[in-house]
Amino acid sequence: MTGSRIPKLFLFLLATEFAAAQVDSLAHPYLVRLEHINSESHLCVLLQKNGAFHLETNYSDRTQVSEGIVPESRLRQVEHALEDHTLAALSQGQIEEPLSRSREDVLQINVFRGDHRQDLIFRSEESRARYSQSLQVLAHWLDQVHKLPHRELSEEEGKNNCLPASRIALERRSHNGKAESSDSTLGPAIVSLSKGMKPAISSLAAAPSPRPAVPSLLRLNSSSMKAGSARQACVLIIADGAYRAEERAQKAGSKRVETKITGGRFAPEETLQLRQLLVDPGLAQIRHRETSQMVLPISGEMLNLQISRPSGVQELVLSSTFGRRDVPFFYSGDGNISSAQSLLKFIAEHIWTNGSGGLDPGLRNDCQDAP
Repeated sequence: MTGSRIPKLFLFLLATEFAAAQVDSLAHPYLVRLEHINSESHLCVLLQKNGAFHLETNYSDRTQVSEGIVPESRLRQVEHALEDHTLAALSQGQIEEPLSRSREDVLQINVFRGDHRQDLIFRSEESRARYSQSLQVLAHWLDQVHKLPHRELSEEEGKNNCLPASRIALERRSHNGKAESSDSTLGPAIVSLSKGMKPAISSLAAAPSPRPAVPSLLRLNSSSMKAGSARQACVLIIADGAYRAEERAQKAGSKRVETKITGGRFAPEETLQLRQLLVDPGLAQIRHRETSQMVLPISGEMLNLQISRPSGVQELVLSSTFGRRDVPFFYSGDGNISSAQSLLKFIAEHIWTNGSGGLDPGLRNDCQDAP
């Protein structure tokens, strides 16, 4: 994938992990870890409560590492931004990302809040707009910290992805407000950087989500960009016929993302009909091709299927660009999306049209479990 004609679409995996160890969480010296990535720059900083910072700026061929002390007045500004009530109460599930955007701009924030750690990832400027007052302070400070007095370290001596030198364990707050035991893993973020509007299809390229305890019959993730509108959907159907489906849609020129969630249980005859569709040779005989090519089409449809088979889980990636010679540089999957036409028709009729009922859009969980 080289050549000046190829659109700039890169996949970054930000996987930053802390090893767990039982240590007094109030004794650790850290205040916040920030990481900022866009198509022009990639930098991270780990800031301690006493103002000491570790900064890394990544260039195409090297990483510049520096350390210094933040003046007390600037440190108070960062602390004040982190104490903002709206930001402090925010959880990852409340962050609404647009389905189409002109620019990828990722801000990852990990705040050490005494008895727990708050982990947030904003993948676009649009998702940060609602919390702009505090986030602008943090993002501006991160972009300017290299101007503070500092000493430089060699890449071999100092590069550590801005991770704490000590091993710590914190408790993470659950949705009901109670603390849950957790190791200090900074969750991985998968980010596609591109020019032009594109569908948010990281779930198609990422590893499969953890499956529920009840065996799943089918897991589906789809993404499409058509005529200036973007749509992203997931469906989970488990072996007993229970299902959950989520859909997000956004029109070009609009910042509004419409979310629809439905769930229910198929009648036995419906579950039987679905099983018959899944054994269709047109799907069953398609073989998944492992690839490192993660450059995805800017328009069209992509469909990821995980189908339970007696021999294990069959994973397929189907697309509307499969076999098209006019888009040779893009990942087109294992087959044409038309191979799943009957299956998609069933889902449209039995879930989206005649489904059991709507669920609260605020309960979106990316089809991690079924009602």
